[in-house]
Amino acid sequence: MNRYDETAPAPEERIVDAAAEGDDQAVEAALRPKDLGEFIGQEKVRQQLDLVLKAARQRGATADHVLLSGAPGLGKTTLSMIIAAEMNAPIRITSGPAIQHAGDLAAILSSLQEGEILFLDEIHRMSRPAEEMLYMAMEDFRVDVIVGKGPGATAIPLDLPPFTLVGATTRAGLLPPPL
Repeated sequence: MNRYDETAPAPEERIVDAAAEGDDQAVEAALRPKDLGEFIGQEKVRQQLDLVLKAARQRGATADHVLLSGAPGLGKTTLSMIIAAEMNAPIRITSGPAIQHAGDLAAILSSLQEGEILFLDEIHRMSRPAEEMLYMAMEDFRVDVIVGKGPGATAIPLDLPPFTLVGATTRAGLLPPPL
């Protein structure tokens, strides 16, 4: 019997899948620490983050932008979720490779809510034009959207609500100097 034979029995459903579903998601969420008090280890990182987050809450403002670097498995994603929980703010998760053009980043930034946490994993892999846009967004909470091409192109300023960027990288040496 060959594998193209329509009378052959259907292949078994794959039991192992990379994507967590239903009960698996609940179990995975239960295993992650929810706040800095539950985060074990990395005492210096915990203390620094605690200071930054307490200061932001006392000011009634968004937290300062944060860059987390280190080997895989150290908890960078977990820490970003803890920052969101500690600030009682929603979190938007994306990655550097997903942002290929400045327009991709502009779409994400323009849809953020005030105080939202933007977690950018593998920030070192973001495209150069998007990086340039990110700098202005981080400093001025504003981006310039370019409409048209060539000499007739115009820049339309777009104000952004205050947000907190949490960047994560396993390759700090590949980050551009401004980051």
